[in-house]
Amino acid sequence: MSFNVAKFALFLFTFVVFLLTSFVGLQWFSNRVVLVANAEKNVFTASLKSDFDNTENKNLSLPIDNGESSPKLPTVEISAQSALSMEFDGDGIKLLLQKDAQKILPIASLTKLMTALVVLENYNLSEKITISQLAMDQEGEQGDLKLGQVFSVKGLLYVMLMESSNRASFSLAERLGRGSFIKLMNDRAVALGLNNTQFQDVSGLSSASYSTASDLAILTNYLFKNYPLFREIISKKEYNLFLPDGLFHHRLINTNKFLGQSNIVGGKTGFTEAAGGCFMTIQQNQSEDSYRINIVLGAEDRFSEMQKIIDSQGNN
Repeated sequence: MSFNVAKFALFLFTFVVFLLTSFVGLQWFSNRVVLVANAEKNVFTASLKSDFDNTENKNLSLPIDNGESSPKLPTVEISAQSALSMEFDGDGIKLLLQKDAQKILPIASLTKLMTALVVLENYNLSEKITISQLAMDQEGEQGDLKLGQVFSVKGLLYVMLMESSNRASFSLAERLGRGSFIKLMNDRAVALGLNNTQFQDVSGLSSASYSTASDLAILTNYLFKNYPLFREIISKKEYNLFLPDGLFHHRLINTNKFLGQSNIVGGKTGFTEAAGGCFMTIQQNQSEDSYRINIVLGAEDRFSEMQKIIDSQGNN
């Protein structure tokens, strides 16, 4: 009898120990799940906050939405592969018109927008640059540069942005070395959040240099807001170019024939066989801090496509 009692007591003790162990284990596992979930939530929240608080990326991503929630946009028959019109002002960014604005395409001489940014951020504008044979080997005679001529960095910026000279852009990149310069271009693209942009050259002759209309709008806006010299250069219909020694070189003629029309205050043209016609314009609104950036990529006739976009907007 005493043996049976002892056996029952041992069984009861074992059962109680099992219950306590199970309960403690369950509590530990539950607390662990909560801790892990909270940790993941905190990491995700911190990641979002970090991206949002990055001063260079803040307010730069464009609200492109091709779904049913897209705002009602003007109906314009655009035959270009990609097109975009955005309004920028103190209150933010407004989408006015878009066609495949996130489509990755070669961008021809709109590449020179990033070339200009790297120069403006890293060069002394009065520094002198001599035109080399390698520069003269670049396609296109725009800018009328000659072997051995000496220009200031500022002068070459005018030649590059107004007449879209490939030799001017190459000469500017040569100062740092082509590879180092292109690395700076791509680093800058990353810093600005241009996630669909890649550069393989400084002029846009290579179809391996690509971007999107939305990325180019971000880049253009950054340049226009932060660099008065950029605004000055792209606003000129004509400009008398002098060499550093005071000798008159030639009268630059801007390739943007829309300047002065429909409140157009700047722009940049581009064309290659691979990219087709590319065109960016900036329209000033009545308010000083409000303007529109219009972009056309992959057009057979870049000027007529841009005119369609401008006409669709009506008066500012």
